This record gives sequence, C-alpha cells and structure tokens, in this order.
Amino acid sequence: MATPSDVVAAAQKLSFTIPQGHETDYLALLGTTDRAVAAVMAHADYQIAVDEVQYPRRNIHRPLPEDNKLKGWAWKATIQGKQGGILDGRKVCLKDTICVAKVPSLFGTTAIEDFVPVSDATVVTRVLEHGGTVVGKAMCENFSHGPTSHSTPFGPVENPYAGGFSAGGSSSGCGALIGSGEVEMGVGGDQGGSIRIPASLCGIVGLKPTFGLVPYTGVLSSDPAIDTVGPMTRTAADAALLLQAIAGYDMIDDRQLGAPLPANVPKYSELLLSSREHSAKGLKIALLKEGFAQSSVEVDAKCRSAIAKFEELGAIVEEVTVPLHLLTTHLTHILNKFASSQTRQGRQVSRRGLYINEYWETLLPWTQDKLEKAKFYVTGTAMSAEYGWSRYPTAYGRAMNLSRRLRDEYDAVLSKYDVVMMPTVPTAARRHAAYDAGPLAWAEAAGEHLPPSVPFR
Repeated sequence: MATPSDVVAAAQKLSFTIPQGHETDYLALLGTTDRAVAAVMAHADYQIAVDEVQYPRRNIHRPLPEDNKLKGWAWKATIQGKQGGILDGRKVCLKDTICVAKVPSLFGTTAIEDFVPVSDATVVTRVLEHGGTVVGKAMCENFSHGPTSHSTPFGPVENPYAGGFSAGGSSSGCGALIGSGEVEMGVGGDQGGSIRIPASLCGIVGLKPTFGLVPYTGVLSSDPAIDTVGPMTRTAADAALLLQAIAGYDMIDDRQLGAPLPANVPKYSELLLSSREHSAKGLKIALLKEGFAQSSVEVDAKCRSAIAKFEELGAIVEEVTVPLHLLTTHLTHILNKFASSQTRQGRQVSRRGLYINEYWETLLPWTQDKLEKAKFYVTGTAMSAEYGWSRYPTAYGRAMNLSRRLRDEYDAVLSKYDVVMMPTVPTAARRHAAYDAGPLAWAEAAGEHLPPSVPFR
C-alpha cells in the first residue's frame, strides 16, 4: 500500500510541490489506486485462446551452431497448418517479435529471460489456417532495434551471399534464412525499414504493407503509430500469396482503420498473375529526385539500369521532386526514438487491442545490467528520447504532423503516376560493426543503411 514517501516520489516526478495540509489527501488517493489495481490483478489475464489440438507445437528447440550457420534462427519449432490452403506445403519463419504460444522468444537480447508467449499472433493463426507450416522464429536485432545485423549477443546474423557482411535489420534472420533458401517465406516487421533493408541486402522481396492492412495483434511493439508486419519471400508471387493470407481486419487491432475483413481481402496472387499479361507499355513511373540524393555510385547505377529496362518495355519515366523527402532522416529520428523508448518502459496507452503482459512482466523494471545487455541502439535511443521529451515536448507531434504532410505530397505524385521509384538502401551491404565498438560507431553503421524509402509508413 502507498506510503507518505510514495506521495513525495510521485510529486517529485511531476515537479509538483504539495500544498501544506494536502499530503494525507493525496495519500488517500494513492490508496484508491492500490485498491483498483489489486481488484484488476486478482482476475486472470484475458489472452487469445490457442488451438493446440489442431495446431500442436512440436520439436521446440534452440538449434545447434552447426544447424544455424548464418545465426538466423532464434528458435526452431514445427507447427503444421491445415491442408489445402493457399500456403499449403510452404515453410514459413517468423521474426522473433511475433508471438507463438509455447515457443520462447529471445527478442534478439539476453536482457530478458524465460519469456514464453501464451498466445499466437493473428498472423500466425492465419498462416496456419491457410496451410503454411511454421518452422521457427527468425533472429531479430537486439530489442528489434537497428538497421544492421550485428547487435544480437549471439554473434552477427550473416549475409547469405557474403560472410562478414550485414544482412540488414532489424528483420535480419528472415532476410538471411530466406535469402539462403532455408525457408521460402517469412513474416517480418517494419517501422523504419526493418523489412525493406534486409530484403534489399539479401536479394529477396520484402513488402511493407499499407499501414493497418495486416493486424499487429500479438507482435511486440515499437510504436503503435508506425508498427507494421509484412511478407518477406523469394519471389513477388509468393509475397502476394502471403499478403493475401495474413491481411484483413481481425476485430482486435485498432490500427486497422479501413482495412477489409479477411473475406474481402483482394486476391493479390491472382491480380499479380493477371498483370503479367499486360506489358509495361504506358506505365507511368515517377523517379523521385530526392530518393537518389544519398545513394552510392554503385547503387545509383544498379537502380537506373533497372529503370532503363522498364523504358525499353515502353514505360514512361519522368523525374519528380518532393523536397520535404529530404527531411525524412530527421523525422525518423524523432518518431522512432521518442516513441519506442516510451514503449520499452511499458508506457502503453491510448490503444484498444491485445497487450502482451507476460513480456512486460519479464522485462520490467529496467536495471543497469539489462540496459548494458540491450546495447547501443536501445540505450542510445533511450538517452536521446529522455533528453528530447524534456527539452522539446512538442517535437514528436510536429514530426507526426509533417509526416502526414509528406504522405499527402507523395499521394499527389501518385495521382499522376502509377509507381514511384528510388533505391531501397543507399549503399550495398557493409561489413559488420564491431560488437565492442562504442555507441557512436554503432550509430554511424546504422546511418549507412537507412533507406531512402523509410518515410513510406
């Protein structure tokens, strides 16, 4: 129960001097909070029921090093889906932010231990209902934070084409495992490029869906305003098929404003096949000038070579400009850091949906040991955010409003063109940063991989 020292501590956090004589009143009010919390905590948590009879979890284990040469696996398991669905026979890995009941989650870190989800994420249920076989959890970066692939405490996730080079992050394991051919499909997560970066560096297809199209229910959050999950596959056809399976409103995730019900999700795979019957002749492509502003000579040449192929096929290519696009590095800094730091402290409010309480019960409170294990993408974000919120309390709101303006400017371009093209990442894969390098070196390594496409949220 609350004590007078709790009253003092709460007031100090608010920089509030309690008027003389009111101390006992506030103590009584804190007692009301104690009673409300006790009443709520006395009830069992209301999580999503899992059908372990139809979808039993088999062979759950941490793979041996010889079976995990790219370090792309966090955990292995086998969950067989229904037969006859559109994903029938397909092996699917899941980024280790996506909850699978009974399968432990590492979240790319040793700062938390013994976190075992009790529910399946909606995307897991849908993969199984459509016939896919879940074969394990793919490693992600430490607390799923960072665009490189060197931040896990178990060694860097390796690029499937070049050992010692980045596979991209934070969905690094999915990129490596799919790129190497170990699995055909994966579901990754993306807030600021975490699907698109590893897809680009590992030579696969990565799709960040329209915000809210795919339910985020049962996935560990960075910031509800930008959280997204989507397909990572070897081909565009498979990406369309997987998106078709996992998209649609689940009646839980309140981020899905305007999303169709699963029965009304377009048959993306059929639409893709029908589009192949049409040539690129007349396709209007907008080349975003600012999207090439930071790309290396090598990446620029590759991208323009691909665009030239479209021109040969009859596409109309024109350069367009959206000057505000150049602000995206700064917008991303504020939106990502200011919000994700609050989420990691368990400050989850203003949302109606599934709360993964067993995760927070495992993580909180933060300690010096946990912060050191989280490493520099996480601690750097926490430091920047605490400073930023105290010094610039309206910056997050301004950045979110400007990001909406940026969306409107992109929409204006897309009202005249069919496609906007630019490089996905500014450079080819870089060598891993040293794990024992300092926070600034890690930040510089991350900057090399931040994609020009990051503002497409």
